Amino acid sequence: DKIINSSDADEEKKESSHHVEDATIEKNTLPAYEIAHDELPSSGLRPLDDVTLYRYLLADRQSDGTFDSEASYQRLLLALQFRKRHNCDDIVQNLITSTIPLNVQTCQRLRIAITAGGDYQFRPVVFERLGQFFSSGNAVRVSREDWMISYLYFLEMHFLKMRESARETGVVVDRIVYFADFQGVVSSIINRKIWKVILLLKDLVKSVECHYPEIVSHIVLFNVPRVASAAYKVVRGFLDPVTAEKIELFAGVPYDRFKELIPEDTIPTEYGGKNEIDYPQTALE
Repeated sequence: DKIINSSDADEEKKESSHHVEDATIEKNTLPAYEIAHDELPSSGLRPLDDVTLYRYLLADRQSDGTFDSEASYQRLLLALQFRKRHNCDDIVQNLITSTIPLNVQTCQRLRIAITAGGDYQFRPVVFERLGQFFSSGNAVRVSREDWMISYLYFLEMHFLKMRESARETGVVVDRIVYFADFQGVVSSIINRKIWKVILLLKDLVKSVECHYPEIVSHIVLFNVPRVASAAYKVVRGFLDPVTAEKIELFAGVPYDRFKELIPEDTIPTEYGGKNEIDYPQTALE
């Protein structure tokens, strides 16, 4: 029931070449991000671990495999300035202490995404009810600023989960695995709410996601109807090309593909797995 799928063998080969070769955590891969926000210079410059530096090099890697160090350097400078400007270190501390602002909690109810566990390489696994979000009309129920702040919490949570996993397992964890359920997207196409969501996603990719490169190993979109192909082409067009190449589309629930990527204990029960994690429906407010 697969609609589109990038070459699995080629993708796995590419992923393995991009990962840090030595899986053992060494001193230069330990996080150096816990710095008080008011102690950072205006540039946002700070000590960085090798895994982070490598991610930015990969983000501007050329088709022939060579690195564009100048482009990566400029990308990194912009990202550090962005983090300083948006108080991302405060977000990290809020996540550690579970001090989540009310506006972020609202957004989290309006766009459901959960961390369901880990994959075979201890990478965090995210499941999202994206089809419900498309059809709900929730994209316009809060401000763009609130969506941006909520998305920052979403992304920074990935890093928190990666670091927790690395500390627990003793291996480098530098990516997540992302699954998006498109069940319900047809109604958003019929009522045309989908286009407002696409505008929001485009804005988030342009203003936020560009500063968090190379953090996803696989992107699996499932329950995707053929009628959504036009919208998919639009979304793919504004994604980073490296990210777009990681996307796999399936018409139904690709349980066999799930099992190739993640253990049954990580797959939510509604998709045939053994994970009884709380996975709420999208709120309508």
